[in-house]
Amino acid sequence: MAKQKFITVALSEPIEIVDENGVVQEVARFIVPIGEKDTDFCKVYNHFIDKLSDLSKSERKVFDWCLKNMDYENKVYILNQKKLASILNLSYGTVRKAISFLIRKGLLKKVENGLYLVNPAIACKTTVDKRKNILIQFVDKEEYEEFISKINKEVEDVRG
Repeated sequence: MAKQKFITVALSEPIEIVDENGVVQEVARFIVPIGEKDTDFCKVYNHFIDKLSDLSKSERKVFDWCLKNMDYENKVYILNQKKLASILNLSYGTVRKAISFLIRKGLLKKVENGLYLVNPAIACKTTVDKRKNILIQFVDKEEYEEFISKINKEVEDVRG
C-alpha cells in the first residue's frame, strides 16, 4: 500500500475557522493530502508569501492564474492577453500592466511571445533537482550566483 502524501498550503491571507470545540482560530496554512497524479499541486515557498501579499488584487489574480496554469517546467502560456482578461474579468490594459509588473518584480520572466517562466525560487510544480535547472533558466548563468545569494539573504532576513 502506497504511503499517503501531503502538502502544506499557505494562504495569502489568514482565515478564521471554527474547530470541533467551537473555538474560532486564525489559520494561515493547512495540510492537504495529494495523490500521485494531482495536477493542481503547486508549491509556494513560505519565505516569499510576503512578496506575494504586496501585489494588487489584479496582479495577484494574474499571478494566481499563472501558478494554476503553469506546466511542470514552470512555463505558462499566455498566448492571448485579451482572452485572459476576459477569463479573469479584468480589462486588457490591467492584464498587460500586471504582467509587466510581475516581470519587473521578478515573479515572471518572458521567454518569448506568449511564453513566460514562473520564478522557481517562489513557486514550482517539480522536484528539487529539476527546480535547480529551472532556476538557471530563469536568470542568466552569470547572474545565477548573485541571484542565489540574494534569495538566501531574503530567507535569512525573513527568518530573523
